[in-house]
Amino acid sequence: MHVALQVIDDLDAVLQHFSNNVYHKAILFVDNAGADVLLGMLPFARELLKVGTKVILAANNGPTINDMTAAELTVLIDKAAAMDQTVAAAWASKQLQIVNSGSDLPVIDLSKVSQQLADEAADADLLVLEGMGRAIETNLYAIFTVDSLKLGMIKHPEVAACLGGRQYDCVCKFDRGQSISIS
Repeated sequence: MHVALQVIDDLDAVLQHFSNNVYHKAILFVDNAGADVLLGMLPFARELLKVGTKVILAANNGPTINDMTAAELTVLIDKAAAMDQTVAAAWASKQLQIVNSGSDLPVIDLSKVSQQLADEAADADLLVLEGMGRAIETNLYAIFTVDSLKLGMIKHPEVAACLGGRQYDCVCKFDRGQSISIS
């Protein structure tokens, strides 16, 4: 049996940074329906909400493989709000919102998101990409002007080989926002 390791492990940096900094607004791209959202992104969003961060959950427009759609996520958040006061208060006050990403693919080209998501992202200071397609295959080395967190599990041996890891290794990559000058 293989114990999953992190081929890129910035978890200590994430914990250190998050313990000393509060974000104004975070865009969280959700991935797979089920455990990834329910046990991963929703609790993470809840922790951000508890410190006052506005959270925008970005989900696919249409179904693809097993990814959560914006419509399905709305049903899930309604149910979570009925069981959790933090989620309920944030949902009612629009501190927690769901936005259609404009995509129906398991990967994301951030130059082709919905206008609503682009508008919401304009004043965000944290971007979280979750899942192999969004975080690893298409945006792992992307440079952003805001802090970014890329989380995922490597499910394909070819991707693992490119990263110097093994299948089912995990990625936790944290990058501080950078100034980008166009020459």
